[in-house]
Amino acid sequence: MHVMKFLLRFLGIYATAFVLVYLIPEHIHRRDFDRAFITWLHDRTPQNEAMLEAERRKNEIIHIGDSAVIALAFVALGSGIYYVLRLAQRKLNRHRASSGTSESPYVR
Repeated sequence: MHVMKFLLRFLGIYATAFVLVYLIPEHIHRRDFDRAFITWLHDRTPQNEAMLEAERRKNEIIHIGDSAVIALAFVALGSGIYYVLRLAQRKLNRHRASSGTSESPYVR
């Protein structure tokens, strides 16, 4: 049950991070796209337009892949920081509980 809860939480956080990263505009400079665009600009035939659309799709696939990798890096980094801080807090709480007396210093 804990594994399923962890995976669903991870998937939700990853999906949110992916959408946020995907919404950031990215300029992909590729020579093939430039050639297709210049060819289409000077000669607007259906064949040149189809070539330009194919290059746009390739740029879109590259953008999706980049967004997926960046989102995974953000989630991994954020999870690592969260678990390190959580571990440090647990150790600090154990240390406080073991070093103190049975009574709280604020209770009189």
